[in-house]
This record gives sequence, C-alpha cells and structure tokens, in this order.
Amino acid sequence: MESLSLPFDIGSTLYSSLSNNLMNVLLLQVYMRLNRYRVFLLLALGPSAVVQIAYLRTHEFPALLGGLFLEMAATVASSDALVPATISGFTSDGIPFGYPPLGFYVIALFQKLGVDGVSLLRFGAPVILLCNVVMLYHFITVITDSPETGCIAGIITGTNLSLNVYLIGASGFVRGLGFLFMLVAMLGAYQYYANGEGQRALAIVVVGWGLVVLTHPVQAAAAGAAIAAAWLVWDRSLRGLATGAGIAVVGLIIASPWWLTVVSIHGVDIFFAGAGSQGSINNSLSDLADLVRWFWGSSYVLNWPAVFALIGTVAMVSRGEWRLPAWLATPVFLLVPPHGRLGILIVAPLGAVGFIFILSALTGLDTDLPDMSVQWFSRPTLSGMTFVLPDLSSKRVVAIMFIVLLVGPFISQNMVAASRTSSDSPLPVYVDAEDRSAMEWIEDETAVDAQIAVFGGASEWLPYFTNRTSVIVKYGTEWLGQETFRRHESAQSQLGNCWNASCVNATLVKYEFAPEVDYVYVPYGRFMSGRTATSIPPALHRSMVANPQFTRVYRNSGVSIYKYNQTVPVDREN
Repeated sequence: MESLSLPFDIGSTLYSSLSNNLMNVLLLQVYMRLNRYRVFLLLALGPSAVVQIAYLRTHEFPALLGGLFLEMAATVASSDALVPATISGFTSDGIPFGYPPLGFYVIALFQKLGVDGVSLLRFGAPVILLCNVVMLYHFITVITDSPETGCIAGIITGTNLSLNVYLIGASGFVRGLGFLFMLVAMLGAYQYYANGEGQRALAIVVVGWGLVVLTHPVQAAAAGAAIAAAWLVWDRSLRGLATGAGIAVVGLIIASPWWLTVVSIHGVDIFFAGAGSQGSINNSLSDLADLVRWFWGSSYVLNWPAVFALIGTVAMVSRGEWRLPAWLATPVFLLVPPHGRLGILIVAPLGAVGFIFILSALTGLDTDLPDMSVQWFSRPTLSGMTFVLPDLSSKRVVAIMFIVLLVGPFISQNMVAASRTSSDSPLPVYVDAEDRSAMEWIEDETAVDAQIAVFGGASEWLPYFTNRTSVIVKYGTEWLGQETFRRHESAQSQLGNCWNASCVNATLVKYEFAPEVDYVYVPYGRFMSGRTATSIPPALHRSMVANPQFTRVYRNSGVSIYKYNQTVPVDREN
C-alpha cells in the first residue's frame, strides 16, 4: 500500500507547491500592479497640488466670480421649498432659480456646519480639482491600461491653467463637482459600450448622469453627448440604443424633484432660455474658428499638451484606433464656443497619449510593462537599511531629461500664473479689500431696498456681501432669456467704456435701468468686467463729481459710490 500511495503523495505535494507558487505569483502581480497604480497617481497629484498651493498662497479672496452661487446656497438654506422660486438681489425683480441645485445644497450644508462661504469657495474648488485629477487619472488608466499615460493626463489636468482656470476660481466648487460627475458618467459609458462590462458599468453611468444633471447644465449636456457618442462609436445596436434611452430616462428620474419643481413654477421654457442665452449649444460652424484659436492660443506657457494631443490623435488614427479620439472630441465640438473646462477631455487624454508615444519613440522603452517599477529600481542593502536607487541606462536618462525639460518648466510657469491676482492674470480677483470696505458701507449706510448699478464683476458679489440689489448683472439672467441676458451684458460692457458722467447716465437710460438705480458703484483704475479687464479713466470720476446727477457719498482708494438722481437735468458733456 505504501508503494502505491507514494506517487500520489508526491503528486499531491507537487500540486500543492505549484498551486502555492502560482498564487504567490498572482498576488505579487496584483500587488505590483496596485503599487504601480498608486505611484503614478501620486506623481500626478503632486504637481497638481503644488499649483493649487501657489494659487491659495496669493489669493486671500477666491478668484473670478462666485457671489451668485453663494447667494443661491443662502437662498436654498433659508427656503422651506425644495427649490426656491427666485434669487433676490440680482436685478430688481430677482432671477428665477433654474440652476441645478445639488452644488448649492452642498455649500449650504457646509455653511450650516459653520464653514464660511467665501473660504469654502476659495479652498473647496482646488480640492475638488484634485479629486478630478484622481478621477481622470483612473479614467485614462482604464482606457489605455497604462498608469503612465494616466499620470501625464492627470498632470495636464491639474496644472494647465488654460484648461482648468474656471475650475480653480470661486465658481469651480460647483463646476468642479459637475465635471467630476461627468467623468463618472463617461467612464461608465465607456465600460458599458466599449468593454461590454454589463450591469456594474450601467449603474456607474446612470448614477453619474443623474448627479451631473443635478449639478451643472454644461457638464450635463457634455455627459449626455458623450453617452450618445459612446453608443454611436462602439455599439450602434438597437439594444444599445434602447439602453442609452433607458440611461437618459433613469437619470432624469433621479433629477426629477428638481426639474419638475422648476417646470411647475416657471414652465419648461426656462430651460430653453438658459441653454440659448449664452450660446452653449445652438451655434454655427463659424464658432469652430474660436475653438481653434482657443486650442492654440490660450496657454500661458509653451503649449506642448496641445501639440502632443495632435500627435496622439494622429498616432491612434494611424493604428486604426480612431474611436477614442472621436468620442472624446464629441462633447467639446458640440458645445461651442468652447468651454475651457471641457477642453480637458481632448487635451489631457490625447496629450498624454502623444507624450508617451514620443517618449517611447525617443528611448525605445516600453512604458506599458507591468513590472517597470522593478526594472527601473534596484534595492541594495547597507547597514541593515534598504534604499531605492535608480538603475539608469542611457535610454532612461534620455527619458528622464525629456520629462523634466517639458514638465518641469510647464509646472513652474503655471505656478507663477496661478499666483498672480491682477486683472490681466488668468485668475484675477474680482473683489479686493477696497471693494469689501465699500460693500460694508453700503450694508451699514443705505436703505435695505437700495438698488445699485455696479461697474464690472463686483456686481455679482455685491448682493451676497450687502443684502442689497445689484441692478445690472450678467450671469443668472440667462434664465430670463437671451434678450434680457444681452441687455444686461451690453449695459455692463458699455458702462466700463464710459469716459464721462453723461455716458453713464445715457447708458442707464438706453438700457432702461435708470428708474431702478439709487446708487452707482464705480472702481478706480483697472477692474474685471465679465471675463476681460478694463480701466476707468480718472476723467470719469472728475466728471461724475462735477455733474449734479451724481453725488459722491463714499470713497476709498479703490471705489467711489455716487447717489444717482435721474430727475436732475442732464448736463451735456463732450
């Protein structure tokens, strides 16, 4: 019996040994892959965090616009309704609350916990941008099966100000959440239509789509276009079409408490007004020229991500892999004129593909090897301590120089750009200390029903800081239709170009704001009006002081406030 059992025992032992070794190998491969994933994620987050810190160190007040969002959050917090009917303080009659509300509920929750709203926008937007870096890194790693490519895409996303300027500034808190949910929806759509991953992917795309619809209109439109394009590019079956329709319906059901409430108050036309006022969707092909100019001309440093995006696109198309570039480009090209934050969908992924392609061509290194971290590093032991030292060949030296010479200056220049606060910088501050002092005076010294015409972008912050009405505002009036939006936009632009008091009065009269205005708020020197910088000449203030229609009631080094009396006969000035 023993002689008969011996072969069996040997076979069992060998089987057990092989099984254990195989399991160890598999576990080692999983560990190495996860470790490789984590290392490249940290490499993507590091430079991105450095640029955000450079922004925070110099911006004691958040960049760009955000007062409307804070006022919306305050309105949500103080209202008993699920969705308030209007936001007061913006125009004499207020503006309808047609905006997706999820971001404002998040802001209101933080405010109820004692977090200052301005500080939340200042710190929250960069943090959410870093979350977007993580999400896009994972997104590109899944698509390309290359953490190296995901790393470069993450660095481009987190550091390139020409792409993420509206995600870092004050409004980036809400826009960044929308961008994050859009990426979730796009990842689910890719996994479902391109990889056929079934119910899990379907759940991801439905949740992402529902959340983005509840958060931001532009990103919701982009997500919808990306889901439809994923079916068109990879599937084109009737079953896939039916699934896409189901995704749209379920996502809209998730968001239905919001849009049903809005429709019951304002009617369905409010959504068409919001979509058409700023030309986000219904534009002509001539706007594609603006897209090209933005693509090449908006970078604050050497625009190698755009160059590599073209190279990556050509490389993929030449290999017959046209579907991915076509899919990523669809949301951007459909929503023109271009939104800088949507450009990330083209430049970051395809720029990373082009970067890795050129890197591999120059060095001959296979950057997709799973065990790269082991090949690139050895672990000698000295005095009981383990060190990780680079084992560099000439090809790897070339690779490192290539990366350092491109990425290093790119990050440094974007750090410099992010740290600037002036009106000609990519992240200007719309409200400074002088504005805050002037607004404190308005809150303390004017009647609660006072209405103010404000020159420039401070008009959006004034209602939140003063609890008074800003008569001429641009953003928010898109929900009132294109005619109203253009009237406010044109009046604000023309006020910024006035050289004398008669021009100010004529502008208020021309655009029918004169009967509503009690005070006129005029800065000194350069200031932001819309998304561009303009300058007030000293002659304007001298003219307003001399004109009986305007009485100066407050002045500091940055702002003068004038009481407006439209009943006084007009003093004709040249």
